[in-house]
Amino acid sequence: MAKVFNFFIFLFLLIGIILGSLFSLYLLFSFLFILSGFLAYFLSKKNKVLSSELAISFLIICLGALLFIVSDFSHKDICFKKRQNVIVKVVSLPKEKNNKNTFLAKVIKVGGHRQDFQAKVIDYSKKMEYLNKYRFEAKLSRRTYHGKEFYYLWVKKKTSLEKIPLSFWEKAVKETNDYCLDVFRQNCSFRAKNFLAAIFLGRKELIGPEKKFIQNAGLAHLLAISGLHVGLLSLILFYFLRCFPISLGPILFILSIFLIFYVAATGFRPSTQRAVLMYLVFVFGFFIKRRVEVLNSLGLAGIILLLFSPAIIYDIGFQLSFLAVFGIVLGFKIFPYKQQGNLLINYLKQIFLCSLFVILFTLPVVSFYFGKIYLLSIFFNLILIPIFTFILFLNLLLLILSPLAFLAQSLGAVLSWLVYIFQSLAKVFGSLPYSYLSYSFSILGIFIYYLLLFTAIVLFTKRKYLIKGRFLFN
Repeated sequence: MAKVFNFFIFLFLLIGIILGSLFSLYLLFSFLFILSGFLAYFLSKKNKVLSSELAISFLIICLGALLFIVSDFSHKDICFKKRQNVIVKVVSLPKEKNNKNTFLAKVIKVGGHRQDFQAKVIDYSKKMEYLNKYRFEAKLSRRTYHGKEFYYLWVKKKTSLEKIPLSFWEKAVKETNDYCLDVFRQNCSFRAKNFLAAIFLGRKELIGPEKKFIQNAGLAHLLAISGLHVGLLSLILFYFLRCFPISLGPILFILSIFLIFYVAATGFRPSTQRAVLMYLVFVFGFFIKRRVEVLNSLGLAGIILLLFSPAIIYDIGFQLSFLAVFGIVLGFKIFPYKQQGNLLINYLKQIFLCSLFVILFTLPVVSFYFGKIYLLSIFFNLILIPIFTFILFLNLLLLILSPLAFLAQSLGAVLSWLVYIFQSLAKVFGSLPYSYLSYSFSILGIFIYYLLLFTAIVLFTKRKYLIKGRFLFN
């Protein structure tokens, strides 16, 4: 347990936040927090290790509940009662429709209370611009569809908009986004420009009808900026920097700066925050010369995110990201994989196993949110992820070499061709009759699925070690 201490703290904190969101009982959880603290101290003095650890676990659960209850996020209901001051940040490119613009905005504050959720904005003033922040008076609306909540914000034509000055960091992020979009626009086809903006900057709203086929093929994870993108980009940049006479330490430091800025440039998504925090833990371990346990770094990343934003547990990106990484780590612990033979075969085997573990651990959650179970995506990944990786590599190279017009245009032409091939294959895969099954898990169904999954893992692991033990003693 000591090896994955942070991971267990993360789990107990997670349970506590869920309890705090369900039962807003501040006095009860405060009393239980103090009581469990005294019990932990008393039992540790008596050298009752197991009992004291149970008391500490309950202490962390109570702390999680209190974190959510005292946070502004627990007061979300007050956002929908009346017109009040709202501060938002535009996080998607506005789409012009007749007499209005529509886009997604991050709600930062409502009536003085800090918030952190997205709302669809219908802007009749047509004055709000991408990545800018605004303060104005409005009333938020909430709608429920198939048990899920969606938020809307209407901005009237005569609404008085106060543009909030951006910080130096926010200006740098905005200018970087604008520069990347300009590079894609000048050197790539219209289709490729939109696709690259989606997979590198998170601008999924730019993708047209092909988005549906990509989703039907179960490849939506390639469009959503996530830990996969962070991992691939860091590997690409790592091997690019290794071509120069730079030692490992400076390379890791350069990668750290790049990834921190990349997370900011793509909107601080929970999945990318998780990936970068895990990477920073690994880098810290490298500099202090200590081996880092992956589950421990995953737990530490989760703890940091929950402490800063307890309500993040209800973000689909947070849920899928942590489940996916946990599934991959646990999967490779149960089924250790050793590289041998052809490099391409090893690469494809790793893609297959990673896809299998991710699907096993995220299937009910994906089904709950999107109403689909993707049956063949594990095989589609074998074909499309290598192409996707090459697209990301050339995309990064295009941005680095963009001042050299001839090279940039040549890379843009190759990228346009590769994007066309990728989208054509996704269209074929997404139109196959059994590429997905329409089914939506209930909350109870999700609970039963994971109960059965972990029961199967425990039984398999137990049998595996029993067989290993018999082999050793015979």
